[in-house]
Amino acid sequence: MNYRILSFTSCLIALVILLTVSDATARVVKPINDNWEFIKTDFHRDFDNPDHSWQKVTIPHTWNNKDIQSGSKPHYGTGWYRRDLIIERDNSNKQYFLRFDGVGQYAEVYINNQYVGEHLGSYSAFVFNITRFLNKEGSENTILVRVNNELNDSYPKDNWLFGIYGGIYRGVSLTVTNELHLSLTDYASSGVYVHQKEVSNKKATLNIVTLLKNETSIIKQITVRNRLLANNLKVVADHTEEKTLYPGSMFPVTSYLYVKKPRLWNGKNDPYLYSLETELLHNGNVVDKITQTIGIRSHSIDTEKGFILNGEPYRLYGVCRHQDWEDLGNALLPEHHKKDMDLINETGATSIRLAHYQQADYMYSLADSMGILIWAEIPFVNGYKDNADDNALQQLTELIKQNFNHPSIFVWGLHNEVVKGHNITRPVNLTKKLHNLAKDLDPSRHTVAVSNQWWHFDYPINELADLQGFNQYTGWYGGQPHELNNWIENYHAAKPDVRISVSEYGAGGNIAHQANDVSIPPPPKSQFFPEAYHTHYHEVTWSAIKNSPFIWASYVWNMFDFSVPEWNRGGIKGRNHKGLVTYDRKTQKDAFYWYKANWSEDPVLYISGRRFNERKVDKSKFTVYCNFADPVLELNGVVVEGRKQGGTSVHYIWEDVPLRRGENIIKSYALKDGERMEDQYTIIAEF
Repeated sequence: MNYRILSFTSCLIALVILLTVSDATARVVKPINDNWEFIKTDFHRDFDNPDHSWQKVTIPHTWNNKDIQSGSKPHYGTGWYRRDLIIERDNSNKQYFLRFDGVGQYAEVYINNQYVGEHLGSYSAFVFNITRFLNKEGSENTILVRVNNELNDSYPKDNWLFGIYGGIYRGVSLTVTNELHLSLTDYASSGVYVHQKEVSNKKATLNIVTLLKNETSIIKQITVRNRLLANNLKVVADHTEEKTLYPGSMFPVTSYLYVKKPRLWNGKNDPYLYSLETELLHNGNVVDKITQTIGIRSHSIDTEKGFILNGEPYRLYGVCRHQDWEDLGNALLPEHHKKDMDLINETGATSIRLAHYQQADYMYSLADSMGILIWAEIPFVNGYKDNADDNALQQLTELIKQNFNHPSIFVWGLHNEVVKGHNITRPVNLTKKLHNLAKDLDPSRHTVAVSNQWWHFDYPINELADLQGFNQYTGWYGGQPHELNNWIENYHAAKPDVRISVSEYGAGGNIAHQANDVSIPPPPKSQFFPEAYHTHYHEVTWSAIKNSPFIWASYVWNMFDFSVPEWNRGGIKGRNHKGLVTYDRKTQKDAFYWYKANWSEDPVLYISGRRFNERKVDKSKFTVYCNFADPVLELNGVVVEGRKQGGTSVHYIWEDVPLRRGENIIKSYALKDGERMEDQYTIIAEF
């Protein structure tokens, strides 16, 4: 395509990068998230319009933060971003790399009106070497980015399960290196891949593959140095390798670190992280360097014991997470990701399925430091898409290469519910290609594929990856919650060698909807999703899963309510209500405390049903979650007898408790280490 040279009359604040240091200085990384301008239009169709009105924005930014959640038709189309960049260049022949952490979902990048490159796929990072496009004299440079979020030859297939946001919704940065450097352009990876071998508490071998780049036209003699440091900065292993580095393409160098008596990354029990320093030296000077955190661990999955971490069974249970927030869309800051991880961690979850796409690198880093095991996957979801095979393979390559060294990631997800109608052969073939690619890139981790065909034990899309996930919504999309237990037993009896997970389970729950009767599931496309049924569903379903250790992982769908632009269910348009926490992150539903009581080591005493504060009955059921003692229930100051045990040891039930007309005060208490913990709320009974 031909683009006219744009002359800008607006005064943009420029980023000035001063490079007055010598060639021996390692790389500089500078965020460039401020002083952008944005316009929601397409110059291809309206290029000469004098009325273009650019607005100032800060990255991260999306133009869909309100319309996707509104239940009205979102804007799928094109927007442009621009930013001025001043680089005061010396004579040291630096290299300049522009990195985008996430653009939804198609991006074309221009520097000084010259086409640099494009990227298709909303959820992974991409990097361009922009050195040759920059003005030579250190004058002003202009970055232009054309962004489009229309459905195209990429995954996801459609926006039926979640919204396709548009914008530069993750950070942008400029990296400056010397001409000899660690590669930045192997699918935007770090250029350093740590392969863990023979891991035990006695020893571990780390095979470190480092990709190098010589941007000169001269052969260089270089040294690669890797050092592993404990968190007290003591060097526990190091290796130096000398090589001849020719000009041209990326050159791999393999190093070996032998670690004696490593302190293992052991999930939430001990998420211990080492620092790995990788240095490139020339003539004795460090010309490039990166530092990454590394966790040393081994994992496997047993058909009866489930997930095995460092040789010991380690139960994986947790939640799925979508990345959007109310009024923010997917343009989140680090504090939003941290808030989400803190809420997930509060439940006591040991694992997260980050669905259905690659999420912010900060999420994986938080999981590393918190000890939460991560299921990472690509958006091959909700059906097969013609002409998009190459894009699926690209997104899996990016997911694996960009996240290779995160110890929290234990499995690569290949697909989710991709059979629709009679189109089976093509999704089967693509899944096989994805599996083979994942094993070639990373033989140390398992692959997993997810099916909603749980009632077809021999369905063609099943058992194509190392591990099989089933989305199991018995009690929501048909049936009753208690029927899940029979399916678990029957499937395992029929296929004892297939390693299965319950990759999703959940039910709708709107905190504004309350009801007394939970015996009949609400229709899943109706407008009334009582919270009490949401709670009941999770009580029954987790009780069944808990007693099945061969299920190597299970995940609540979802941790947070989220936007689905084409849905109209549960009383709020454009909303999926299956979360344990509301879309605005302000209210934890009763089921949140159910899981906290079951999973967390923190003391929990919680009476469910507090939002059902007006009841038109003379008798009611009360449920208490308590994980440290047998709780007492009082109604209006009188102890209630007849306590029953529920589905797990933290579940206490009192049925048919008589109420009085008007105000009733419900209180529960128990002793924890000699101190009284209690919870209470008030309801009004009218009958």
